[in-house]
Amino acid sequence: MSAKINIEQDMRLGKFEFFAMNNPIKRFIQKYIEFTIFKKMLTKNNINLVHKTIMDGGCGSGFSTKLIQKEFNPERIIAFDYMPEQIQLAGKQHIGVDFFIGDLTDIKLKDNLCDAVFIFGVIHHIPGWQKALTEVNRVLKPGGCLLLEEPLFRFSWQELESGLEKTQFRIQDQKHFCFSYFHSYLCIKR
Repeated sequence: MSAKINIEQDMRLGKFEFFAMNNPIKRFIQKYIEFTIFKKMLTKNNINLVHKTIMDGGCGSGFSTKLIQKEFNPERIIAFDYMPEQIQLAGKQHIGVDFFIGDLTDIKLKDNLCDAVFIFGVIHHIPGWQKALTEVNRVLKPGGCLLLEEPLFRFSWQELESGLEKTQFRIQDQKHFCFSYFHSYLCIKR
């Protein structure tokens, strides 16, 4: 039981990080750096997500979901976060999305549902992050894309990239920023 409590605490944001993820500076960075990198990768690789089914895994306050919705006008958008506090904030976005509490290591969606999955800096919070990658792969359609942005924290870049390959993702494109502390990946489900 105590191991489960430790894992749950590890996956939750502390007070400082909760503030850091929910302020105007973070929203600026997400919109003008992180999301812009993803858009450029998609364009460079001739991937069009307009009117597709898109998942925002670990959507936080819903700001990333709002960016996805505005840019791609998805047929369906699925957005969830592990923390109820974040889902409460996301509900205030008023964008017509049904946000829900969910876990990337146990995604309550059917197989091969999504055309794309966006994950902004969440995987490093998950002790069993490899299982999360397996679950993301499961809900993606064959040929679907994972857009993943992560800081160098829980794993080395080699470990993360090996984990992506082991879960049947092909790294199609990648970009490093902020002195290579952050990496963005465009991965395709094999």
